[in-house]
Amino acid sequence: MRNTIISTAVLAALISSPTFAEESFSPDLNFFGYARAGMHSSPDSESGNGHPDYIKADGANGKYRLGNEDDWAEFGLSSTVYKSGAQRAEVGIMIGTWHDAQGNFGDSFDIMQAWGQLYGVFGSDITSIWAGKRYPRGLADDMLDFKYWENVGRGFGIRDIETSRDWLVDVTWNYDNGDFDKLVDDGEGGFTTETGKTGVHLPEVRLHNIDFLNGKLILGANFAFVMDDTELKENVSDPDTTGYMFTVSHSGQFGGMHNTLSLQYSGGIGVSGWTSEDMLNIETPGQSFRVMNHGTYFFNDTISMPYSLGYETISMDNVGDDGKDYFNIGIRPTYSWSSFTQTLVEIGYQQATSDAFSGTNTTHKATLAQQFAFGAVPRVRLYATYAEKDTKWREDSFGSHSSFNEQLDSWTFGAMFEAWW
Repeated sequence: MRNTIISTAVLAALISSPTFAEESFSPDLNFFGYARAGMHSSPDSESGNGHPDYIKADGANGKYRLGNEDDWAEFGLSSTVYKSGAQRAEVGIMIGTWHDAQGNFGDSFDIMQAWGQLYGVFGSDITSIWAGKRYPRGLADDMLDFKYWENVGRGFGIRDIETSRDWLVDVTWNYDNGDFDKLVDDGEGGFTTETGKTGVHLPEVRLHNIDFLNGKLILGANFAFVMDDTELKENVSDPDTTGYMFTVSHSGQFGGMHNTLSLQYSGGIGVSGWTSEDMLNIETPGQSFRVMNHGTYFFNDTISMPYSLGYETISMDNVGDDGKDYFNIGIRPTYSWSSFTQTLVEIGYQQATSDAFSGTNTTHKATLAQQFAFGAVPRVRLYATYAEKDTKWREDSFGSHSSFNEQLDSWTFGAMFEAWW
């Protein structure tokens, strides 16, 4: 993400100290973020209020996002408050807000990141150490709007530890909450169910910058350990308290194609985890194998085609929990009329099958969009989307499926902007 640097004497005055005076250093202010917003309208939405039905196959991860996403904004400030040679110190914060199905935008804000980071440590010009809440160096299929390696939480880490072979190592130790169903006395002789939480430690080791087959290879290992399982054991019979995920990912250039291929195997409470949809699954341990392949093929300077392909198979450890498989495939041919305007067509298909019920959940969607931009961002986009959804079973929660039968088709029209800086 390209950042805009705004030097400010006011900030320097506010955070000046004897250290700054000795170094004759003036702190800077870095404003960064991502936002998308606009009009999204559906004349035949399932909700009946004109708010679009954002289409995905029930039981599948992600959704093909062009003309199929709501408003979102996150923006932050960071500042280099100390600098001496290769060493520097940074602090930052980012907040986020979103648009919900009732049409509210900006009603609430969350702190997405808040961190302090020291660069140029341990005798290296590039190694850094950080603490706080920091976005991970994850992996995502942007076209599918699915982050499939996402170690989120509060914690600390060391990034870019140098090795003798020019490989780099990241070590992260995060802390987050895992959810489970908790029985609570309702005061009337019965019980009600509430969401219980248990603290989970989430260490990760990532080896990257490995030269391999015209690109770079990443190897990673994630682990999860429940810190205090007392309340968990009171509500869940013989709970699993550990989980893991191993990742191999390669990104490279092959002729006119830039491709990323990722393989992941996970298990325990980490089954199908460390994603933007499921971080952990405390009550429903199992095993999963996931393949993600995505990228862009450039035919020439005028025509390109982003593409997306994914598959995951999930099996459960506990009798009574329901496993599933899902598959997705999509393309987005793009024609650049000029540096100012482009035409995009996105076609996507998803399907999901359940171990407990027959029938396949499917979605088909197609979007036609005209896009305008001076340079990279902001992009102003007009679009029309048609989608069909056929649901044969429903995922009530991860590992819990029920019989269901519904068909939906929907048109959505909109205009929006999208920008990152």
